[in-house]
Amino acid sequence: MKISFSQLQWANLIIHGFAAAHVLSTALFRTFGADPGWLLSILTILMIVMLTRINDTPLDVTAAIALISCLAGFYLGTLGADVMLVLLPHSVVLSQVITTLLVTEILGWLTFLIVRKSKSK
Repeated sequence: MKISFSQLQWANLIIHGFAAAHVLSTALFRTFGADPGWLLSILTILMIVMLTRINDTPLDVTAAIALISCLAGFYLGTLGADVMLVLLPHSVVLSQVITTLLVTEILGWLTFLIVRKSKSK
């Protein structure tokens, strides 16, 4: 099944918008020494729900993808921040912001590709 332009347009808006929200949250929380983990989880779940809704994905699949995405986001974010900290040792906040951006984009696009592919079957 071919993706309609509107689905791809919505996916771009949702994924990049939530990536920006993740970056802003991480930057603000980490600058003031707070942990943004709870907010990042909520934002991730909302992003997944919105991406699955534009593809009319069943609720059980949406819930499973949201759970897996939160766990993967935490794992990839933690490991990615450690790697990024090696590359940017004097900028802890920047390394976490970059990692958050990359992980959010990866999770968003993977989700979109999975639900798009499952819809075409």
